[in-house]
Amino acid sequence: MKPCTRKATQTTLLLQSISIGPVVAKISGSTKKLGNSYDSATVVLYSKTNLKPIAAQKPDANGNYQFLGLNTDLITFIVAFDLKKQFNAVIQDNVVPK
Repeated sequence: MKPCTRKATQTTLLLQSISIGPVVAKISGSTKKLGNSYDSATVVLYSKTNLKPIAAQKPDANGNYQFLGLNTDLITFIVAFDLKKQFNAVIQDNVVPK
């Protein structure tokens, strides 16, 4: 057998670029664990049209997050992943920026 070497290439998080229309809006919310604010999560905003991520961020110390500069015509869904892997991901569907 001939030895095979493989190298891992660095990748960047490829987020979808969206067009910003005349109306700029935002999506905001909070992450909670058993009723208490929770900051150990990653919140990802996806386009429902093509299922690609638009933006990702961590909540602040109070568990609040927001995605700014969005068009009101955009239909999205949000997935929050627990970084401590104690809980399953949580999905909020049909989220429209306001």
